[in-house]
Amino acid sequence: MKSNSSLHHEERGEGIPLVLVHGFPFDHTIWREQLDGIREGVRVIAPDLPGFGNSAPLPGEPGMQDYADQLALWAGQIGLERFVLVGHSMGGYVALAFARRHAHMLSGLGLVCTRPDPDTEQARQGRYTLIEAVRDRGPQAVVDAMLPRLFAPRTKEANPELVEQVRELMLRQSVEGIISAVRAMASRPDSSPLLEKIDVPTLVASGSEDPIIPQEAVDLMAAAIPGARQEKIEGAAHMPMMEQPGNLNEMLRDLARGSATNPRPPEPPDPQDIANVRTRP
Repeated sequence: MKSNSSLHHEERGEGIPLVLVHGFPFDHTIWREQLDGIREGVRVIAPDLPGFGNSAPLPGEPGMQDYADQLALWAGQIGLERFVLVGHSMGGYVALAFARRHAHMLSGLGLVCTRPDPDTEQARQGRYTLIEAVRDRGPQAVVDAMLPRLFAPRTKEANPELVEQVRELMLRQSVEGIISAVRAMASRPDSSPLLEKIDVPTLVASGSEDPIIPQEAVDLMAAAIPGARQEKIEGAAHMPMMEQPGNLNEMLRDLARGSATNPRPPEPPDPQDIANVRTRP
């Protein structure tokens, strides 16, 4: 199901709104098992970020905050006043940017296989190198760089069809969307100072075999968020929503239900924040 809004999305179920934001370079379809598997009392909504799937790219050179602002605009368009926001990898960077400016819209937060700190200079240069490779070879450059590190060895052995499915998903993404996202990740600010201010139920989940996000970074993030629940998903690397969907579904269901008891009333947004939201021409 999708509506006439700024972001393409699918949704299932009714009840507590749970928004699932995909990582790079994917689209909402990585959440298929969550869309179909989290039903009881939860409205599961999975959008395509700007420039991915069927969502149009943002103009210019958007930063991570622009992706978050577009997400807030889209949420208002589909009638979401307050909801649980879950971000995977780059989607986690977006979720933290969302919490920075749109905390009044959050009833809960999920951070899956992500980290709060910015790129090191070496990592930043690696992203700029990747941009040039994408200009030369298209999405295949990202597949070559990332696919070998996305799944746990047992997943690759037992479910090669899943690996192939994700390879094809990556190849479907647009060069423009990929380059904009890589540039935004390279320039993202440090979200670490924000963590202690998060005051909604929060889940921090990681794959036990994830080679992309260091466990130390995940541990430090979870420790800095007051009352955060931390879970390490065994048998998963960077894609636990596909590798171990049942385990993650249970965690997300618990997060949604826990958010329903969060008594903090929403605060009105700063008018300047609304003025800063980047809209599509």
